[in-house]
Amino acid sequence: MDVEQMPVMETKEKFLWKAKLAQEANRFEDMARYMRQVAECGAPMTKDEDNMLAAAYKHVLDTKRSSRRTLVTVEQKDGITSWEATVARHYRARIDEELRALCTEVLTVVDSWLTSDQPEASDPATGVFYWKLSADYHRYAAEVIEDPGDRAEVVAMSKAAYERADRLGRKNLRPIDPIRLGLMLNYSVFLYQVCQQRRQGHDVAKHAFDEAVAEIDAIDDSMYDDSTLILRLIRDNLTIWIQENGGESYAGTAEDQAAAAPVAQAVVREDLLAVEDRVQTDLVATAAVTTPSILLSLSSSTGTVESQSDRDRQSLQDNVN
Repeated sequence: MDVEQMPVMETKEKFLWKAKLAQEANRFEDMARYMRQVAECGAPMTKDEDNMLAAAYKHVLDTKRSSRRTLVTVEQKDGITSWEATVARHYRARIDEELRALCTEVLTVVDSWLTSDQPEASDPATGVFYWKLSADYHRYAAEVIEDPGDRAEVVAMSKAAYERADRLGRKNLRPIDPIRLGLMLNYSVFLYQVCQQRRQGHDVAKHAFDEAVAEIDAIDDSMYDDSTLILRLIRDNLTIWIQENGGESYAGTAEDQAAAAPVAQAVVREDLLAVEDRVQTDLVATAAVTTPSILLSLSSSTGTVESQSDRDRQSLQDNVN
């Protein structure tokens, strides 16, 4: 019997098993294809399956974004001949097409959930997760759109999705929840880097950091590792952004500057620094965790999160993204 002729649940389980096999083999393009087929079966997906879908596509995306950044660097390299620059530009254009196609594919799956009859109220965390995915992949698509008008339209769609996820998260999730923290991390980077609204990006990150720190002592053990790791990433961004602003807080007042200054040295709890080595390893990578075992432990709750410790570092971990 062909896969297409099998009952929906049986078909879903077979695609899911293939996706897990592809993950073990580090074949993430295959994993993404199988997880798309899982989603298209129409059967409800679990949170772990949602995270597998996001993580698979994030691995593929990060590889292509890294390739694109390399080619842009080559195009701008001193001493490169016009012929070499043309070849690099055409090669980069091909990767841009692949990135646009990938984003369209993910957004098709995401939109099918967002327009389905699955009410956000029954599982607000899943609603936040999918609105964040929508925002993230519209942003990734905007990175490779050259027409200013088209890019502005896609950026606006990304911002609207981030705002929708933010409203839903604030209403239903605790500030220390890793799904909400991951959203605020990506949203703040979007405002700061894509929209060039640096003060707004700083303020979103600082507010999310402060709210989460206030609840750190009441955090559930199941959330602790993911939440403290994302807090570390938010803190790193705040430190970098303050440095880029000449060492001053974007808030501008003496009181706000005094509150922001200790961010670089702040210790949420002693255990927060215990994850520092793992975080630094993730920062050196382009964004995705490198082993299936780590991926599964992180993707249980966080969703793809990103950060920015320099211009080459795009996203960081995840489900991480």
